[in-house]
Amino acid sequence: MRTFRSQDGAVLMVSLIILLILTLIGISGARSVLMSERMTFASRDAKVALEVAESVARQGEEYIETLTDLDDFGTTGWRRTAGDGPDDLFNEDTWTDTNSVEQTVAMEGADGEALTGRMFIELAGLTEDDTDVTNVDLSAGSTDSDSSEVRVFKIVSRGVGIGGTERIIITLYGKEI
Repeated sequence: MRTFRSQDGAVLMVSLIILLILTLIGISGARSVLMSERMTFASRDAKVALEVAESVARQGEEYIETLTDLDDFGTTGWRRTAGDGPDDLFNEDTWTDTNSVEQTVAMEGADGEALTGRMFIELAGLTEDDTDVTNVDLSAGSTDSDSSEVRVFKIVSRGVGIGGTERIIITLYGKEI
């Protein structure tokens, strides 16, 4: 018969090894959960930024629909004549009050404040027919006698998500003026 004094600590060693393995499994699982949470937040943030940019672009389209003339378009400000828009869309100066206008959208951030985005509108040209392949094709359902002049506007909008992710979209919009 063996006594307690003759034990070599094998049970203790096995228990410590099992405890170490369970701890490593737990840490690995926690890291995985944290990484998944970060990826989910980044994905949500990117979608929010895109939705803000799209909402601002729709506001640009609504503004264009109210235009009766092009007198407000120039070489500075958020309404630009053709070729006078900012060149570098990723430069922070493009998105200041000098070159763009801030628009509030119908979405709220985590703090309950309304989200905002920025945009500028540039004249992209005039299209009358489809003889130039770079023009917008307006020939569907029309004849030469009933074609009209349509101004094409380039709307460039930027949305920023809750976590700071940015999305920039460029849309073209045509209107008879």
